Amino acid sequence: MSELLIRSISGLLYVALIIFSAYWSNSALLIIIFIFSSLALFEFQKLINYKSPISFLVFGILSYQFFNDQVHKVFHFSLLASTLITSLYLTYCLIKEKKFPSENYQRGGISFFYIVGSGYFILATTKLPGLQNNFTTLLMYTFIWTNNCFAYIFGKRLGKKLFFPSISPNKTWEGFWGGGLSCLGLGLVLMILNTGLEKWIFPVLAVVIISTATIGDLIQSKFKREAKVKDSGSLIPGHGGFFDRMDSVLYTAPFVYLVLILSEYVP
Repeated sequence: MSELLIRSISGLLYVALIIFSAYWSNSALLIIIFIFSSLALFEFQKLINYKSPISFLVFGILSYQFFNDQVHKVFHFSLLASTLITSLYLTYCLIKEKKFPSENYQRGGISFFYIVGSGYFILATTKLPGLQNNFTTLLMYTFIWTNNCFAYIFGKRLGKKLFFPSISPNKTWEGFWGGGLSCLGLGLVLMILNTGLEKWIFPVLAVVIISTATIGDLIQSKFKREAKVKDSGSLIPGHGGFFDRMDSVLYTAPFVYLVLILSEYVP
């Protein structure tokens, strides 16, 4: 069986599981996101050589409290701010080509605020007041999948000019623009269809996700390059591990949540 076929089958199964759980019930999607994020956290800590159960414990407690609507708003928004700051700092290191922090306490902080915090805000997109459960989560995933799939297709077919060769030698400007324009096109189509949100929010989310999905992918590639490994794991044939599959959504989720706060969809 060819690598492309294996990659396609495992990718479709991953997508189908998320979509099926979302339509099955809100609880089912929450459980799937929790499991996937926990596996990504496990792979990430192995990748950066950080051995501590604290992040898993905190993520479990946070998820349980979120399931039961027990997370205090002050903590909720403090975690959002901390997660965004951590993500932006990692972006700064990426752009400046600086090594990610390597002290044990720094790796622990990144593990908590980047992976646990981002995983929490993927969960948070499933329960937004005034919107049907899971709608925003599926919308976010759909934008990311559209961007990444078409970036891969355009990059394979037309890619010539390298995008960020020091970190990811396979990414090209042709792939970036192909994925970005496809994602923006989807946003414009949804704006015309007007499916549940103010019309302007769809192209805005598309533009945000074009950037965040790409940066999340590059940050994950930088972590792997510094660890001198090809994949973060091997649980998903053809893709590597769950951190490989969730790199874009982990970086994107807090920013999508922030956009919805600023647009007054989250009180």
